Amino acid sequence: MSQLQEHLHNILHRNYRINKDCFILLIYDTESSLAKLLSETYQQEIKSHQHKAINFPTVAESVVEEAIASLPAHSLVILVQSLSFRMTKHRLRADLFRAGHMVIEHARLALNTDDQIQNYIDSLQYDTPYYVQATTVMEKLLQENTQLRIESGHDLVLEIDSPFEKPLKNTGDFSDNPIVAAGFPIGEIFTEAKELEKMNGSVLVFGFPTLEHKTHFCEPFEVKIKDGCVIAHNGPALFEDILQRIKTEEVNGAVQVREIGFGLNRGIGFEKTLHEPTAFERFAGMHFSLGLKHAMYAKKLGRKVYQKYHIDIFCKVKNVFIGDTQVMKEGKYMI
Repeated sequence: MSQLQEHLHNILHRNYRINKDCFILLIYDTESSLAKLLSETYQQEIKSHQHKAINFPTVAESVVEEAIASLPAHSLVILVQSLSFRMTKHRLRADLFRAGHMVIEHARLALNTDDQIQNYIDSLQYDTPYYVQATTVMEKLLQENTQLRIESGHDLVLEIDSPFEKPLKNTGDFSDNPIVAAGFPIGEIFTEAKELEKMNGSVLVFGFPTLEHKTHFCEPFEVKIKDGCVIAHNGPALFEDILQRIKTEEVNGAVQVREIGFGLNRGIGFEKTLHEPTAFERFAGMHFSLGLKHAMYAKKLGRKVYQKYHIDIFCKVKNVFIGDTQVMKEGKYMI
C-alpha cells in the first residue's frame, strides 16, 4: 500500500468509520497533477465498496445531479477538485451535507505546485489522536485565561488581553456525529478575542494569500497591530495591495484582525508549504485573519455590518503563552 493510499484508507476507516455497506460517490477531475493522483488512489481504495465515480468536467451537470439525487441515505461523497465544483450558489459540500450525506472534500488542488505534492500527501497522515489531545488542552486554556502572548523573532511580541470566544476544533474525530463533512487536510483549533480591540504588538509574517487566492511566501516581515487593527508593516508591495483593498472596501476603513488560529498539522510547516491557503492554515504554527468577515463568529458584529474579507496571514512565531502556560517553545508545540 502506498503512503497516499494508507492515508486515504485511514480517512475512510478511522476518521469516517465507513462500514462495508456504505455507498461511495467519487466526483473528481484530473485537471491538475494532485487531483489526478488523489482521484486515482481513491478509486483503488473504494473499489471493494458499492460506488460510482464521475469525472466532473466530462459529463453534463444533469448527470451529476442525477447521481446525487439517487444516492442511498447516509452515503459518502468524495470531492476531488482542481478548483471547486459548483452547481448552485452554494458549495457542493454544503448541499450534500444538508441532504444528509457524509463528505470528504479536497478543493483548489491546482493552486499547489507539483513540488508540493509530497507535502500535501504528508498533510493527510492520520494524526487525529494528537489533534484531539492538543485541542482539548488548548480549549481549556483559552476558556480559563484572558491573556495570550505571542513572541516572534527580533524581540517582537503580540499580546491579546481579552476573554476568548468559544474555540472551534477541526480534529477529524467524528465519533459523535453521524453526518459529517470536512475539508482536508485537517488539524486546527481557532478562536478570536471577545474584545477585538484588545490586541496590540507585532508579529512576524512569512506568507499571505494574494488577490489570486494563492499564498505568497517570502522573507518574514513585521506586522504591527494596534487596538486590533494592522497599522504598519515592512513587507512586500503585494501585502500592501491586500491591506489597501480591505481598507477601501470594508465599512470601518481599517484592517481588522479577527481569527486567532493554531494549526496542528505536522505534515506541513514553515519549510513544507502549500500554496492553497485554506489547506496551509492547518500547518503546525499560528495564523490570523484580516478583515471583518468570519463565518463562525459572524453574529458578533451584527447583520448591519458588511463583512467582506477573511484573509489569513501565516506567522513565524517562537514562543506562545496562554495565560502562564507555555504552549509553544522555539516554534514547536509543547502539548
